[in-house]
Amino acid sequence: MCGLLSWVAIVLFALLAAAGWAGEPAEPAAEAVIDVLPFVPGHPTRVMVDLAPDGQTPFVMMLDTGAAASVVTPRMARSLGVRVRRTKTTPYRRGTRLGRDLQFRVDTRVSDTASKTGWEYGLLGGEFLDDYVLELDYPGERVRFLDPKKYRVPEETDAPDERVVKFKRAGTRILTEIEIGGKTARVLLDSGAPDSAILSGSVARKLGIDLTSLRDFGEIGTVQGAMKVLLMETDSFRWAGFGFPSMPLLVAPKGWYNMAPNDSVIGYDVLRQFVIRIDYKRKRLWLKRTGDPRVTLGGLDWVLVKELGAMFSPVGPGVFWVWHVEPEGWAASHGLREGDVIVDSVAKTVPEIRARLESGNSIRLDRVAEDGEHVVIDVGG
Repeated sequence: MCGLLSWVAIVLFALLAAAGWAGEPAEPAAEAVIDVLPFVPGHPTRVMVDLAPDGQTPFVMMLDTGAAASVVTPRMARSLGVRVRRTKTTPYRRGTRLGRDLQFRVDTRVSDTASKTGWEYGLLGGEFLDDYVLELDYPGERVRFLDPKKYRVPEETDAPDERVVKFKRAGTRILTEIEIGGKTARVLLDSGAPDSAILSGSVARKLGIDLTSLRDFGEIGTVQGAMKVLLMETDSFRWAGFGFPSMPLLVAPKGWYNMAPNDSVIGYDVLRQFVIRIDYKRKRLWLKRTGDPRVTLGGLDWVLVKELGAMFSPVGPGVFWVWHVEPEGWAASHGLREGDVIVDSVAKTVPEIRARLESGNSIRLDRVAEDGEHVVIDVGG
């Protein structure tokens, strides 16, 4: 009788496993969900969430898996009512809708009144995030904070559009493997990076990439200042077993100011196609590919970028920084220059900018003049 019961238990367990259970349910139970936060609209390549408890002043932070800890710039801190003190050595604290305080520091290394680059921000980093199983649902534009005691990422999945992969931890940050041309390298999974992938020169060479064959792609902005990059395009990029056609990648020959392990990351243009669950405790990622399959760079359709001969980086609702212009391309022929910031009140998307200029209308932009002063001018028309 005892042997029969054991046999029945084995069969029952196998049936449950076939149904996707095996002790680790594929979907979180309702009681495992601590909170669900929608993406704050208007930031097309960033995951912005409002941590403020109901009825309180908004507390919007950029969810940044690439940041080890949470950091706020001085001006943003003051807008939140924080009294910034340059000599303070302990973290600041602010309550959140998740039922716990966020501890953060204010970056006063350069100034206690503003950021080094003029970009004011708040980063929600791994020191806070790694207490959860974190679900980044890019297609659904929401974040779910899951209780790791009540839900764990399963060890495997057999669904054709899903993968479970292991990752390495660098403190509170996530190192995952990418593949190019059959060679692999570890990079940082960085929800704060608005591009596809940025590889350091050393990692690019490890992957067999000839840097001398790549073309200059200008400078992109970072929290540490401008960074020179090269452009490559490959049809052999893979992540977590998923392939990506004609993926544009950026290479920083001199690295990325030591901001990431190996100075290399994957960011928005890769991540946006997935629902991603990060199980920090068990070092597992669950991914489901359900999003828009178009190839993008900085959130822009890659075909459009090549047609325009320019790279437009969204820096706010309806505001675009032009950080690369091909000398003989469409954008250059319509009067755009590298460094321009488009602030037009009518054209709020890149296709709208293109349509206005092609129809003979002008657009408004902020340009740095030869004397270093900013001027607002109209181009086109």
